[in-house]
Amino acid sequence: MKTVLLACLALFELFYATNAKAQSTFGNIVGVAQDSNSASVPGSTITIRNLDENSPRTTVSDSEGSFQFLNMKPGRYEITATKEGFAEYKVKEVLLEARQTLRVEIKLQVESVGAAVDITGDTGATINTDSGTISDTKNFQQVTQLPVNYRGATTSPLAAIGTVPGVQTDSSGNISVGGALPSQVGYSVDGVSTSNNRQNGALPNLYPSSEILGEFKVTAFNNNAEFAQIGDVTVTTRGGANRFHGSLFDYFRNEKLDSRAYFNQKPALKPPFRLNQFGGSVGGPIVFDRTQFFAAFERTQQDDPKFIALT
Repeated sequence: MKTVLLACLALFELFYATNAKAQSTFGNIVGVAQDSNSASVPGSTITIRNLDENSPRTTVSDSEGSFQFLNMKPGRYEITATKEGFAEYKVKEVLLEARQTLRVEIKLQVESVGAAVDITGDTGATINTDSGTISDTKNFQQVTQLPVNYRGATTSPLAAIGTVPGVQTDSSGNISVGGALPSQVGYSVDGVSTSNNRQNGALPNLYPSSEILGEFKVTAFNNNAEFAQIGDVTVTTRGGANRFHGSLFDYFRNEKLDSRAYFNQKPALKPPFRLNQFGGSVGGPIVFDRTQFFAAFERTQQDDPKFIALT
């Protein structure tokens, strides 16, 4: 009896974990396969491939030429469309953001007209026609290269939220998104809520090192009911790939690099200060096209400043 109970509990945990994963930060890729006259092309074979993991998924367009790929990991994808009698159509790279429904336009041409059609640009619609949600997304490079001194007090990339349109911060640090109250903004990392239930805003240092930051997204206005808030701040972490990649950083401060306070005219009145934040990341393949790894490390060393007055 005890063995059966343990087995039931294990199945429940597995089922619960699977559902929780499906409700995290996945996005969708949808579209319609059409010919050069904008007529639908049913029965087209649509294949998408994750460019980092080299993992493909395939579907067939329905009677109206529509197709969809649901619960896709955010990342870069290649899209290929084939149909007998038509030339192959390929979009070499599109970027799917977290919790985004990306609409892709497929235009098939008759095979006798020309060879395969390759699209090198991002065909994602500039205007979101699938929902009224307004969002702003920044990737790892954008956040780490922004002129924001978040390393000085915390390693949280949440400091970059001040650069997002429609975001305001008051003197107490409370954040308003889209004119909503600070209590009406949700926060999450990889789909796990990190909102502070006792105070408005996010948990202190809720976000990991920026070295594992994959995407930083802020949404507002007409958010989906699943968010339960007017505004939402979502962070997704980076993962491995079929190529080795990594980074190193060191943020260093001391009193010699700092300026004197306005009323401290003597150099000796500068208090000693030591701050050193360093770390890095590495990722790559374990089994090519099947299993990848990614790891990051960050450490902060700081001496408590003590004011020393010398005469």
